[in-house]
Formats: sequence, C-alpha cells, structure tokens
Amino acid sequence: MTEMRATRGTILGAVTVSLALITAPAHAALITFTGTDAGAGSLATAPNSVAAAGSFAAAVAALGTENTLTFESSPLGTFSSLIPVSGVTLTGTNVNGNNQSIVNTTANINITPPCNNASCGYNTTPGGSNFLLLFGGTATFSFSAGTDAFGAYLSGVQNGGETISFSDGTSESVAIPSPGFGGGTAFVGFMDAGKSIASITINVNNDIVGVDDVRYLASVPEPASLALFGGALTILALTRRRKRNASATNA
Repeated sequence: MTEMRATRGTILGAVTVSLALITAPAHAALITFTGTDAGAGSLATAPNSVAAAGSFAAAVAALGTENTLTFESSPLGTFSSLIPVSGVTLTGTNVNGNNQSIVNTTANINITPPCNNASCGYNTTPGGSNFLLLFGGTATFSFSAGTDAFGAYLSGVQNGGETISFSDGTSESVAIPSPGFGGGTAFVGFMDAGKSIASITINVNNDIVGVDDVRYLASVPEPASLALFGGALTILALTRRRKRNASATNA
C-alpha cells in the first residue's frame, strides 16, 4: 500500500502541474494581416485588401469559427451605444465629440471635394448596404466573452497614423496602412491566441472612414492548453482505475 500511495501522489502531482499550465498558458505571439489598395472604391479593385482578409480567415479557421459583423440589421443613424449582435457592444465618438453613425451612403456629407467611395468609405458586404461611418474619432468594440482575433475592411482611409489599439495584458497598437491622400481600401486584422481581449478601439483621428465586415473569434483555449487538459483527464482516469483495482485486491 505504501508503494501505491507514492505512485498516486506522483500522478496527482502531474495532474496539478498540467492544470496549473492550463490556467497560465504560454501565449502565442501577436500576428497581423494587412493589405491596402490606393484609390480602391470597391472590393473588386482592392486585391491586396481581399488577399489579406483571406489570409486572416484561413489563420483564424485553425482556432475556431470566424464571426462576421455586417451592420445590415443595425438601425441607420447615430448611436451612443449599439449592440449589433449578441455579445458585442459598439460605442464611440467622432472628431467633434458627437456620436458615430451607421449609414448606407456618404452622399449627404458636405465637404469639398465631395465624398466618393475611395475618400469617405463604402459598404463591403456582398448584397449589403450598411456600414459603420467614422467621422474622425474612435469606435470601440467590446466583447462580453473576449476575442482572440479581430479584423475589418476600412475604406476611405487617407491619413497616416491611424491605429487599432487594445490590451492583451500589455498595450498593443496595430497600424492602419494609408493608401494615400486620394483614399482607398485597407484590410487590417490580427490574431492573439489565448488572450481573450475585452475591447478593441479603431482610431482614425480627423479622417472619414467606413468600417465593415468586422471579423472576430470568440476566445478559445490554446492548442497546447487543450493537450495538457486532455493529458490531465487521462491521468485522473488512470488514478481512479488504480484505486479501484487496489480496493478489489485488498477485498
């Protein structure tokens, strides 16, 4: 019986180590996906952006199911706080400190020269019309369950220095590439496995930018953590089996 107790103690110690590693996994590095197309006023003329979105989707598929937020069911007009889909809350203020908007056109923006798709943004959802319009300022997406990946098409980008910022335990910032003063289309995405990011903010300064087809992934355990968890369960099963066998022998 002494030998049995020592073996069981060793096994339970291994279980403890495995479970500890699950609760504090070694996180993968931040991976970014970007593409930009100068002058592009539709995805048909934005091959680099579309390719970046495809690479992002392929990478995310290895972690789980990509969710896409299209704004097609969101009400048109300004909002202070919007829930476009369950588990996601959208807030933000424009460059004047007012609310941001869901729109289906930029024709009513009074600027010189007048807006076009490349300079002020457009819908990128096939067969859709709505998109998030940022009149400068910021937009923050908050995820009730956290997210490990985020990406979006950004159209009308003209200025440099625009970013997507978030915290994964440390402050992170991903640059939004600028197609140039004439505007165009960009895709920006990133994957940060195991970090369960609570909120992500798009910062466009004084630019007019359309945001659409926002992709995100509900937080999932990292593969290494899943393997450790499976190993822990196996060890627990072996421990119980040996305990039953010992009890039967002693009987």
